Amino acid sequence: MTSPVIPSIDIEGGRAVKRVRGRRGEYVFVGNPLELARRFSRAELVHVVDLDGAEAGRPVNVAVVEAVSRLLGGRCQLGGGLRSEASILWTLENCKTAVVGSLPFTEPRLFAEIAGKYGSRLAVSIDVWRDVVMIDGWRRAAAPLGEALTRLRDHGVFAALIVTSIDVEGTGAGFRAPAVSTNRMRELARRLYYAGGVRTCKDVEEALRAGFDGVIVGYALYRGDLRECADL
Repeated sequence: MTSPVIPSIDIEGGRAVKRVRGRRGEYVFVGNPLELARRFSRAELVHVVDLDGAEAGRPVNVAVVEAVSRLLGGRCQLGGGLRSEASILWTLENCKTAVVGSLPFTEPRLFAEIAGKYGSRLAVSIDVWRDVVMIDGWRRAAAPLGEALTRLRDHGVFAALIVTSIDVEGTGAGFRAPAVSTNRMRELARRLYYAGGVRTCKDVEEALRAGFDGVIVGYALYRGDLRECADL
C-alpha cells in the first residue's frame, strides 16, 4: 500500500530548511538536502520546494535540485519560482510534476497556454492564509480561496492540487481544514494533497478523512514523529 505521507524538502541557499509560517530566518530545521533525498529514496514521491526561487520568481537552487532529483530517480514534484514555460520544461526534465503557485494569478494567459500543453504533469499549489490564497513567496494576496478555485476551473484537470495552510506551516499545530470542501477541489485535480501543521499520525488521519489523498510533511518526518504511518 502506498504511504499517504509525502516527504518534503524545502531548499534555501543550498540547505534544507523548515521555516515557521514561511518566514525567512525562522527555522525549526536546517540540514543537508542530499542527505534527506537519500533518506527518502524509497518514497514514491517527494515534494521539493526552491524557497529562494519562490521569492525570486525563477529557479535559484538549480544544481541542488538537479542533484536531489538524481538521487530520487526523478520521483519528485518541484515548485518555487516556476513562472515561465522554460522553467517548467526544466522542471519536467528533472521531476514527474511541476508545481505552480503564483502563475495562475499573475499571468493567467500564459498559465492557460502552459496548462493546455502540460496540464497532466502540472500541480497547482494553493497556499492559504486565513482563507486567502497567497502568492509571490507568500508575500502577496491573490484571491479568497473560493474565488481562486473558480479561476482554475477552465483549465482542465491537473495532476494534483496542493493546499498548504500557512497559518500552521512549520508549527506542528495540527491539521487545519480549508474553508472549501475537498469535493469542490476534486473537480480540478486527480490527486489532492494537504500540507501544514502535521505532526502526528492522527493529523494524517484527519486529513485523509477530510478527503485528501495524502499529506506533505517535513519536520515531523525529520523528527521521526510519523514512524507508525509513514513507510519510508
